Amino acid sequence: MRQHRETPVRRVNPSGAVVWVARYTNSSGRRKSAGTFKRKRDAQAAIDAAYGRAEQIETVGGYFRRWPRFHPRAERTQRTNEHRITRALDIELDGIPLSEWTYADLRRRHALALIDVLLTDHGRSALGATHIIRALSVMTEDAITDEVAEVNPFKGVAVRANDPRVSKRPRPVRVFTFAQMQAFARAGGAHEPMLRTFAATGMRLGEVLALRREDFDGQLFQVRRTAHNGRVQQGTKTDHSEPGAGRLVPCPAELAELIRSRPARIDTALLFPTPRGKIWWERNFYRDVWAPAQERSGLDIRPHEMRHSYVTHLRAARIDDADLAAIAGHTVQTMIGHYTHALGRSFDQVRQVIGRGA
Repeated sequence: MRQHRETPVRRVNPSGAVVWVARYTNSSGRRKSAGTFKRKRDAQAAIDAAYGRAEQIETVGGYFRRWPRFHPRAERTQRTNEHRITRALDIELDGIPLSEWTYADLRRRHALALIDVLLTDHGRSALGATHIIRALSVMTEDAITDEVAEVNPFKGVAVRANDPRVSKRPRPVRVFTFAQMQAFARAGGAHEPMLRTFAATGMRLGEVLALRREDFDGQLFQVRRTAHNGRVQQGTKTDHSEPGAGRLVPCPAELAELIRSRPARIDTALLFPTPRGKIWWERNFYRDVWAPAQERSGLDIRPHEMRHSYVTHLRAARIDDADLAAIAGHTVQTMIGHYTHALGRSFDQVRQVIGRGA
């Protein structure tokens, strides 16, 4: 590990006596005094002791412990980042756990060695390993802001999907037709309006669970909240609109009619509450609403696949990319890169073009 070594500053008092000032730089980049001493060696010992205390903060593990307090994020985002980072802190690099490394000594090769352990020893998927590295990169960027770190060895490091070390392959995202998704919703019985909302709006699970009656005017949904484990939070996972404004999502007429036909409830403001008027927890929703619809319809669909299908079909129908990205709550680049999939609708056209040129 790098040794901090600063020498004491010699001063002469008005009385003519020579003293030694022990000055050091703390983790925030500020110059501090560790005291004034008559002997140079005592001042040097005070400097070394000060850096020894600072070393506890300048390690990855030490900074991780204070990071959430100095750089707070949305509760769910912070919890996810912290969970991912804890998966890596005990991994040994050159025989030393990552948590005990100082940022000053970390290099890009250590980030690559970390990925190797995540893939080969932990058996993580390419995306799982990449998420851990990205969380470490986010924390390191904040460490640079706090002048605890100078460079970010994790920045830009990712794992290719075809990396030969990857043994856990991601479950492929499937694209379903609107007819299939509507048939799935009908199999939900009394929950059809709720299930149809996934297919007809492309909203995320937490966004649908958190909808209130005031968020729907008969033609548009205003998506301003998200829910997780029975708790509602303001804002959505990726909110690119003005703070608190949310985003607008058009509602098809058939879905609007289904929602209006539902019995009015005065015991809750939620649009799709539980039978007791409470907000759905994800595990209860999957057990009581989603799984029965899967069984009755014979369609193994996931909520996020409805979102992917929604965006993919609307792009194929030539809906404006900027409008569709705003509806989905993403940037255009993210929407195009992650939420659109090939449908094979151009195959006949490709054959015709090749045939004409033959």
